[in-house]
Amino acid sequence: MTLTGVRLLLIDAPNMIRRIHAAVPASESQEKIEQSVSSSLASFKRALRQHAPTHVMCAFESSGTTWRHEVNPDYKKDRPAMPAELREIYAQCIDGLAQEGITSIRMDGMEADDIIASMAVRAASLDADVTILSTDTGQAQLLSERIRQYDHFRDEPISPDRIRKRYGVEPRQLIDYYALVGDSSHSLSGVAGIGAKTAAKLLADYADLEAILHDRDNIGGRIGENLDRYAETARQTRLLVSLKTDLRIDHSLKDFRYQSAEG
Repeated sequence: MTLTGVRLLLIDAPNMIRRIHAAVPASESQEKIEQSVSSSLASFKRALRQHAPTHVMCAFESSGTTWRHEVNPDYKKDRPAMPAELREIYAQCIDGLAQEGITSIRMDGMEADDIIASMAVRAASLDADVTILSTDTGQAQLLSERIRQYDHFRDEPISPDRIRKRYGVEPRQLIDYYALVGDSSHSLSGVAGIGAKTAAKLLADYADLEAILHDRDNIGGRIGENLDRYAETARQTRLLVSLKTDLRIDHSLKDFRYQSAEG
């Protein structure tokens, strides 16, 4: 089976809704909920008009802890818990999307990123053209001939060139980059003494983290010593920033078929 001609839009709903919610000026809770829901649904509709997908899926995060917390209980420990206000906004957005014929998916123990990654890789392997709507550059590890990412708020693609200019590595090497430098937004450590420039240089010379660790004795000096000392920390961080691409999503493609009101 091939999906030639399918244009699949995968929306990172928490990413979009959180940014919109943060920008809403209302101070009273109920008013802020109403404005956030209204603005979020308007943004979703604008994205649908802009990208003209044949199929759409919105991914949401699970309400509890994820598989990453089981690996490292400190994962995202510095982030505040999701406020009840935001949970209500999610619920209303899911209802609003359903009224537009758009299916929303959440899975216990999984983040929205994992759901998106699994859908994207599966669809792209069958020749669908996939667009991921998210500002999260962590998803750029998925970029390929068939998978692109779009920043809805800046109205521009997050392209391989953008990743190369910002990080100095290939998109597929982002997980190795974060393994070396750490990812403070997720409370994940890397290798002490390795910053952005050193990480980019190492990944220009070596394909990935394991190749670097394999040659750490030859790298030598303090960097080599720290690579040896923090090898398992780096491996764990690489695991945690890697998106799952093998989730079984119990929906058929027809569940995501999108028919615009104009069409």
